[in-house]
Amino acid sequence: MPAGSALLPVALALAAACLFGVAAITSRKGTAHVNPQVGVIISLGASMGTFALTSPLWMRAGDWFTLGFWVFVINGFFHPLLSMYCWMESIQRAGATVASTFTATAPLFAAFTAILFLDESITVLIAAGTLATIAGIITLSWGPMGITTLMRAALLFATGAALVRGLNHTVGRYGLSLMPNPMMAGFISSVVAFAGSIVMYRARNGAFPANVPRAGVPFMVLTGMLTCGGITGMYSALEVGTVVVVSPLIATYPLFTLVIALAIGMEKLTRRLVAGVSLVVGGVIAICIERAL
Repeated sequence: MPAGSALLPVALALAAACLFGVAAITSRKGTAHVNPQVGVIISLGASMGTFALTSPLWMRAGDWFTLGFWVFVINGFFHPLLSMYCWMESIQRAGATVASTFTATAPLFAAFTAILFLDESITVLIAAGTLATIAGIITLSWGPMGITTLMRAALLFATGAALVRGLNHTVGRYGLSLMPNPMMAGFISSVVAFAGSIVMYRARNGAFPANVPRAGVPFMVLTGMLTCGGITGMYSALEVGTVVVVSPLIATYPLFTLVIALAIGMEKLTRRLVAGVSLVVGGVIAICIERAL
């Protein structure tokens, strides 16, 4: 296989990770003004709207009548809806540091299920790259915390979010084999997740959100648009690549968040950050080398 073709899923996955990383910055800006649950609704609505506006470019009538369509309908209930719910709960219960640390393990769940259900195989170099990437992300996320809080978050919502995100890559790869249209896959999932987020908010709060602060809305809309691009890149990578390669690369999005945060002064460079970045970059290089061989 030509090196260019082999590296296409790598390029698509890293592009998706970059967009998700930027979305994390805009989301942080938005939730400084807007309730996180309301922010999820706005961002999912913006993502769905972006897919809808571009639909004349990619929508095919035949895709509505495939088995893959229903795979992504079901998938939408789990990701992004359930994964976002678990993510928010883990942040509220244990903080963003713990949540980020444990959701970084998503590629492990993705690799395990891909090997088990999709007959994918993993090489020593990919395994080493995956472990280095996860170690780097955990290093970037790590901070002082009590072991009791750490374990409680791990056993509950943070690990649940990692599991759902990992399974999403395996299910997405399977769904795309039945309906090879990454943007349709993203559109279906975002519609289901948007509807589910509204129902969930109504059930938990007894009323629909009102008097949403305007200052946070543009940031959440931008988050949704960036997420739309990230989802498209992710599913495009899964369409032409394997889960064991794509999943650890998608998980590098905190690296892009960190780079942007450093550039705009939201973070300061430390030895821990240098170590984390080095591990992530080393892991990505290992995967790229394997794909180019």
